[in-house]
Amino acid sequence: MTSPPNNKEEKMKKVTRITSIIIILTLVLSIVGCSTSNNPAPVDEKTSDSFPDKAITWVVPWKPGGANDIVARLIGPELEKDLGVPVTITNTDGAGGWIGYNMILSADPDGYTIGNVSLPGLVANYINPETQRENTFRDFAPLVNFARDYVVVCINPDETRFSTFEELVEYSKTNEVKIAGTSGAGDDGVFIAQLDSLEGSQFVHLATGGSSESLTNLYGKHADVAVANVSEVGNPLKGGQLKVIVIAAEERVPQLPEVPTVSEEIGIQIVADSSRGIVTRAGVPDEVLKVLRDSLIKVLKTEELSKKLAEQGIEVDITEWEGYIKIFEATEVQMKEYGPKYFGWDLD
Repeated sequence: MTSPPNNKEEKMKKVTRITSIIIILTLVLSIVGCSTSNNPAPVDEKTSDSFPDKAITWVVPWKPGGANDIVARLIGPELEKDLGVPVTITNTDGAGGWIGYNMILSADPDGYTIGNVSLPGLVANYINPETQRENTFRDFAPLVNFARDYVVVCINPDETRFSTFEELVEYSKTNEVKIAGTSGAGDDGVFIAQLDSLEGSQFVHLATGGSSESLTNLYGKHADVAVANVSEVGNPLKGGQLKVIVIAAEERVPQLPEVPTVSEEIGIQIVADSSRGIVTRAGVPDEVLKVLRDSLIKVLKTEELSKKLAEQGIEVDITEWEGYIKIFEATEVQMKEYGPKYFGWDLD
């Protein structure tokens, strides 16, 4: 005769089975958890959150062929190698560089759009009340300034009226001198304005669209003299197309050691240069700015790139971003003085 089922005994067996299942599941989850925490799966360093993980656009706010374009095309490939992503050069032109500057300012604040700037041109353009610009250098995030590209005065090799800068200044006191230089209140314009302010001088600014046009006016004798930057006269100088008679620097430069300064020639110091630097827009995260700044400084310090830039008349002289801000500030002060003094700007 079969014994009747013991309900209490069956319940105990059920509890035992459930407890065993819970213990087993707990052990499995514990093992999985340990495996995950101590032995994480390999993660690709180039995640969607890393920078950079796509192409960078480098805006050159001038036509191809000028000094800023040349340096961008020399630095860009080295930056590309270091960051591991393409660096695409995009040229614009017009509005004193501000068409290109506005491209940088209108880009997303993610560090994927950078560009080169020249001072005092950028600052002069917004200080000038006629432009009615609201943006200033404070709307950019400075990355690095890598050179001071000084203004030089050029004459034709067959010029007979004057052969030195001192003779040119003396000649200007009895004759009007047409001097070709980039239009506006950039480094060319500031230098020419200071020349014209010398007692008794008669320098007339023949405004051009850039150094190439200025030198063409000199070659064709539409201008008596021309001004350009050191980086823009290397090839024509080597080709015998022009002669450089003075440099607007504090002291002679390694690129043109035989060329005297304005101070040496006439005893008055006139300094004019284009500070060449690289920026992105304000608002880019600090960690992204650090990547860009570190990479740019790294490639600019390489012997190979320094040599290539030197061949173009650019002597690398790095000012990191904190110092670059001070250059912007000093330029702003300078242009607020020069604007009313030399260009008739009403800043009140």
